[in-house]
Amino acid sequence: MQIETFENPEALALHTAQYIIDLVRNKPDATLILTSGDTPVHTYKLITQMAEPGLFDKTTIVGLDEWVGIPPTSEGSCRYIVEENLLKPLNVNPEVYTFFDGLSDDLQSECKRIDKILLDKGGADFMIVGIGLNGHIGLNEPGTPFDLYCHVSQLADITVSVGQKYFKENTALTQGITVGLKHLMEAKTAVIIASGARKAGILKRTVEEKPDPELPSTIFQLHADGRIWADEAAAALI
Repeated sequence: MQIETFENPEALALHTAQYIIDLVRNKPDATLILTSGDTPVHTYKLITQMAEPGLFDKTTIVGLDEWVGIPPTSEGSCRYIVEENLLKPLNVNPEVYTFFDGLSDDLQSECKRIDKILLDKGGADFMIVGIGLNGHIGLNEPGTPFDLYCHVSQLADITVSVGQKYFKENTALTQGITVGLKHLMEAKTAVIIASGARKAGILKRTVEEKPDPELPSTIFQLHADGRIWADEAAAALI
């Protein structure tokens, strides 16, 4: 597991944006798994400023996860966050990207659909994730087996609580649908990005504790090219 530290959130976002742009320039048909959340939004906005038109025309982009029961037009949905901050500003063709349908009446078929996309591509070239305060990766909550592909998860209380920040009013969140940790292990490069002092404790545990499904982020210790990119506040304890 490689750890890189950046002076501040801006430097972290700039590094991440440049890495993604360079990756796609070098491999236009790359497969990317992209997360939502506060930290990557700055990265996505920088990409829209730095990337040339048409850069993502040949890529395959898969959204990391989604809240079950939340429409894609909701400002708190994972799809909305990535679309509004990255894909729409760059006029990325909707044919090259896909997200879980959290409103589907057959969530297992949704899981199999995303599984097939990733398996047909031989796994993702690059997967970027945040890290939850309980160590969740995507919506793989503590206790999730490391050998699961896409699946539906029961959300932990802390995930429900923290998730409210993405919505203007209190929103019922009970389940998530997510790319599984086996897909993470099959990604050529997987990166946790983290900023802010509140992530310092969980990053310390991620680095120091033995790999254990009860702390999903520890799977990064097992990845052939697993990386942590963090600003100084988040990396203060490692």
